[in-house]
Amino acid sequence: MPDSQRTCGIEGTPDATRVRAGRLFAILRTGLLALGLGLAITACGFEPVYAPGGGSLASSLRSVSVDQPQGRIGQAMRLAILDGIGDRQSGIQPQYRLRSQMKTDTERVAIQADESAARVNVIVDVAWQLQDAAGLTTYASGQVRRTVAYNVVADTFATLVGERDAQRLAGKQVGEAIRTRLLLALRDR
Repeated sequence: MPDSQRTCGIEGTPDATRVRAGRLFAILRTGLLALGLGLAITACGFEPVYAPGGGSLASSLRSVSVDQPQGRIGQAMRLAILDGIGDRQSGIQPQYRLRSQMKTDTERVAIQADESAARVNVIVDVAWQLQDAAGLTTYASGQVRRTVAYNVVADTFATLVGERDAQRLAGKQVGEAIRTRLLLALRDR
């Protein structure tokens, strides 16, 4: 057997040195690519919204006052919006006001032979407006609709828990969608 085959892969051999050099080159190439992407992103005006400190877009988002909605779904929606806004510093007057009107409905689906529903959809429609703090000027508005389903089972308690979870999830999804649209509206201002 030739010497090159016997020493292949053993530390200190020419083959092992080439493998290490190849790995080092791959790591260096990945690092340079990440650095290049980072520079390109900052050059195009990328501004992280949720970073500590956040920048101007995050401070604009923190200056939004969210009206108090009614009901379980409305509370879940408001909490989802406020989770993304972050803590507002005390003493700062809000510049914007978020108003919303919510309509909820349920739809029986998967009807069984005895005409009872095996599945129910919770449908939430929210019309929202971003206004100045006084409510005189509307800067952005829109409508968000989400549908979340739950199963109807023989156990009444389990069905009730499923219904409440579906309502909470629908409110959260609507709130997250509105928060995203608020970010876009504030970015364009």
